[in-house]
Order: sequence, then C-alpha cells, then structure tokens
Amino acid sequence: MDSVKSTILNETRKLMIHVPEEATSDLYVNKNFPVIYLLDGDAHFRSVVGLLEQLSNTSMPNMIVVAIPNTNRNRDLTPSKAEPSPPMVPQDLAEQSGGGKNFMNFLEKELFPYIENKYPTAPYRLLIGHSFGGLFAMDVLQDKPELFNGYISIDPSMWWDNKRLLTAFKNSNLKGAKYQNKSLYLGIANTLDSGMDTTSVRKVKGPEVAHINSIFETRDLLKNNSSSDIEFNYKYYENESHGSAPLITTYDGLKQIFKFYEFEVKYEDVTTPNSDVVSRMKAHYTEVTQTLGYENKPDESMVNGMGYQLMQMGNMDLAEQFFQMNIDYYPKSFNVYDSYGDYCLATKNKEKAIKSFEQALALKENPASRKKLEELKTD
Repeated sequence: MDSVKSTILNETRKLMIHVPEEATSDLYVNKNFPVIYLLDGDAHFRSVVGLLEQLSNTSMPNMIVVAIPNTNRNRDLTPSKAEPSPPMVPQDLAEQSGGGKNFMNFLEKELFPYIENKYPTAPYRLLIGHSFGGLFAMDVLQDKPELFNGYISIDPSMWWDNKRLLTAFKNSNLKGAKYQNKSLYLGIANTLDSGMDTTSVRKVKGPEVAHINSIFETRDLLKNNSSSDIEFNYKYYENESHGSAPLITTYDGLKQIFKFYEFEVKYEDVTTPNSDVVSRMKAHYTEVTQTLGYENKPDESMVNGMGYQLMQMGNMDLAEQFFQMNIDYYPKSFNVYDSYGDYCLATKNKEKAIKSFEQALALKENPASRKKLEELKTD
C-alpha cells in the first residue's frame, strides 16, 4: 500500500502497488519496469497482478501495477457533467459527475511524478478501465493520448451525457504524432436483453440498449477510420456479462498490445547445427526496444536456464553463446559470470573458469562462486 496527497483533488489517495520481485533481486541491477495504471483499483488489483505473474517475461514484460481505489467514482471517472436522465443518470449521479478532467490532471501532474520518483519505472504506461473507468480511458485517449502508450477499455459507458465523448471521437480523425504508437483494446460484454442479438439490437432505441449500442457505435467508428494512427483491436465477449468481462478482456488486451514481445525458442532452434537462434533473439529484442521506447533484454534467468539445458544436451557451442549473451546483456550481474564459470568447468578450461569465478566474486561475494574458485586453485 502507498498513498499520495493531492492538492488537485484536495484529498489523500490510497494506492495499491505491485512491484515485480526482480526489482529487489540481486540478480537484476538497475532494472526498470513499465507501469499499468489500474482504475477501480481495489476491485481488479489481485486479478491483474495474477495475470502479470503468468504472462510476464514470456508474453509481455514484467510490469509495476499502480491500482487506484475510488473515493468518488462518479465524480472522477465521468468526463462531463450530465443532466439528470433517469434511470441511467439519477439526480445524485448527475450532481456528482464531471470531474474526469480534474482526475486526468491529478494523474499527469501528481501521480505520475510521485510514482516515477519512488519506483523503478520505465517510460511506458498502460491504462486499464472498466465501465466508467473504460469511459475515462477513452476520454484520455481522445483528449491527452500522450499520457499513456496503451489503453484497455472494458465495456465503457460511451452512452454518457448523450454520447458526448463518442461525438468527440467522430469529430477527430485520430491522426497525427500524438496518436502514433498508441494501442487501444476494446472489450465488449454481452448486455443484450433476452431475444436480442448483435444485429437486431442496433435497430432498438431506449435506455435498455443504450450501453451496448454506444459501444458498438464506438467500435464501428474506430474500425472504419482508415486515417487513424491508433492501433485498434476489439472483441465482443458473447459469454461474458458486464461484471465478468474485466478479467478475460484484460488478459486478451495484454496479449494483443504486447503481441510483438514474445520470442519462442523452438526445438529445432537448439538441435539444428549452426543454429542462428542467438542472433535472432538479439535482433528481436532490439526491435522490442525500439517499439516500447526503452531498453528491453531477454530475461536473465531464462537465458541462463537455456545455457544449462543446452549443456545437458551436449550442445556446448550453443550453450556458450547463451552464457556469453547473458554476460553482454547483464555485465553487472555476478550470476552470469558464475554460470559461465560452470560452462568453462564443463569444457575443462580451468584458466577461464578461474577468471569467471573471480569476476563473479568481484561483483558480489557469494559462497557458491567462492567454493568453486578455491577448489580450482587447490587442484
């Protein structure tokens, strides 16, 4: 838990923070992480962190999560002050509404600086919001897209205030530098009444269909806007309700937004003579770095594991390439030199093994490297 005192909102906002274990590990020196900002934080924090633990370092980078619990959801997540319009906008909701721009300023001017000063952040931000939170995410994308690199909007309330935000999207071509390299994933829940389908509902008017029709209208607008610079993807979740959609939409959204991230080492990559898998892996992470805008490297423990596995397979030449790649990427990690020392021991290169263990110990005193070094020197 954490908190930040906001002069913009005139209140102290509690925060739920997830920082990857790598941030405090001796194996990872000066590593920074992109950040997910999660609206309705107390409702979705645990599920999003769980997804990250499953997907990170394979399908996507490991990330910090900053979950923002609500104090006045109706105020902070609505982009305009709406007139009362029961049953969807009762009097009390209308009176509280319209603080979205102020909340946007809080994110930009207070929360971002606080998080980026205190935590090991990389310059990549992702915003996730559901319902009114999804509406807020869409408003940020339309008004200040530069605040985030990626957006996941889950069943957003695009009907709000007579579709005012949807009208703003219609009046913008979403083209230009501020929209470039921005990704939006839109999840649409099945809120159809019994007897309706996705075709027939478009012909119906009234509050009972306003929510889903406004989202379909948003989808069609973005899908058919050939001039837009936003990378747009969406899915209609026929078997998910408004309440059940967040988990699966977040999973699919993360997979889609980071579809370029994963590098799969296949069986033939480690069994084919003169494999070029290491050079391809390096080229891949160079492209990932260019796409995300900050340095990305293959996970140190994964590369290390591949080196040891290849040693067990007897593919010593390729194993050395993996161990050497880890040294190139992580020159301040004692563990990469200890592992290369193990490789040198296995290939009976005593001189190189001694040097590697000495390099490991120069970075960090550890019993494993010390024992192996002493045994080599007394042999």
